[in-house]
Amino acid sequence: MVERQIKNYAAAEQFLEEVPKFAKKNPLEDTRKFYMYIQNCSGGKYCEERLGKIIHVAGTNGKGSVCAYLQSICKESGYRTGMFTSPHLMTTRERFCVDGNILSEEEFLNAFYWLSDQITTYHAIAPEYNPTYFERLFFMGIYVFAKAQVDVLLLETGLGGRLDTTNIIKNPILTIITEIGLDHMEYLGDTIDKIAAEKAGILKAGVPVIFSDRKKAASAVLCEKAQKLSCKCHAVSEKDYKINEIQKKFIDFSVVSRYYDYGRLIVDTTAVYQVENAAIAIRAAEVLKRDCGFETITIKSIKNGIRKMHWACRMEEVLSGVYIDGAHNEDGIAAFVQSLKVTPIFTDTKHQFDKRCVLIFSVVRDKQYNKMIEMLCELPMVTDFVITHIPGERGAKLAELRSIFDRYAGKNTQGIYTYEKIEDAVAFGLSVGKDGGRVYIVGSLYLAGIVEKFFANSRMA
Repeated sequence: MVERQIKNYAAAEQFLEEVPKFAKKNPLEDTRKFYMYIQNCSGGKYCEERLGKIIHVAGTNGKGSVCAYLQSICKESGYRTGMFTSPHLMTTRERFCVDGNILSEEEFLNAFYWLSDQITTYHAIAPEYNPTYFERLFFMGIYVFAKAQVDVLLLETGLGGRLDTTNIIKNPILTIITEIGLDHMEYLGDTIDKIAAEKAGILKAGVPVIFSDRKKAASAVLCEKAQKLSCKCHAVSEKDYKINEIQKKFIDFSVVSRYYDYGRLIVDTTAVYQVENAAIAIRAAEVLKRDCGFETITIKSIKNGIRKMHWACRMEEVLSGVYIDGAHNEDGIAAFVQSLKVTPIFTDTKHQFDKRCVLIFSVVRDKQYNKMIEMLCELPMVTDFVITHIPGERGAKLAELRSIFDRYAGKNTQGIYTYEKIEDAVAFGLSVGKDGGRVYIVGSLYLAGIVEKFFANSRMA
């Protein structure tokens, strides 16, 4: 098999990136059959019971952050914790974490070889089955987390829920649904309730569910499905947390709990939307302690876990005055805009210090970017917009993006600029926003990852 001829991590990553060219999405039942084959033929070494207690997480926005907060809490509580998330920013190895550490290149290769052997032997039974890119990563994760002997596994869905590869698991101890919005509508449906129904597909009979109670249409669907499956519901709404103070580097907040008095809680970010994600993780930690046997979770481990969590490209200050945010759909952009409007360090930039404030933007073409751009153009502190292109066919066309910015840009806008190459856009943005100004980079996780890698390479040079 060609995979066995691969000798290093870079080649393995390149091979996986080529998989979409020759593998189409499989029916979930076919994926489940391969999953069962792995479990039956491994002598129990890679069965679901070896993956620790599974917490299954779906949602449109925030699911990666919720996983990261819970990983930090569980680690602080003394549990060996695995986390499977997507997408990655700079390296595919980021998708597999054990106790907060991403997979090494050697460990990645071992998982890659193991899976290639499983596929080869399975082809004797089902020669037509060819795992997709995401399926391969998920099955590699089974090997990684079983071998690491994790106590708990935080499992993030890739797309949707009902038909997502991760939904072949049978026995999670907890499910979580974060905020639901209009995204991937060509696959999940064109209304909030249709998308919520797809996300609700991860619910399992009798397994408690925690969900973001932000949109009534979504909450109604989730509660109805939970009732049918006898799942105990734990809703988290804006009434369950309160922002006390927003500082230059962190947010001080509190949560409402029937069981514990946390006092002052800190998220180490100025992204306002992370408070809700932290509140969902805290509610999950309470359920884990009270109902799922996680006895070593304490108020202290929860507070420390929330404070110590770091999740890249979520209003992350990568250089002084330079922020990357992974907002990539309408709700994500709305949350980004809210953070800029309510955080003093951001709103002061233009009006008090008279400095330039630059926003670098790009987006993939299947997003609803018209509304995203309209919201960004309403930001009063932004003086300059820099538009760039995500490489490949997925990137939205520069000319079309420029026309939308021209339509919505307000009187505060001093300039709109376009650059085909992302590195040129970043270099120009930094030059305009220098000497005390600000630069924001937003619109796509692909953009965030490319820029993050660009800065990482610059620091290493």
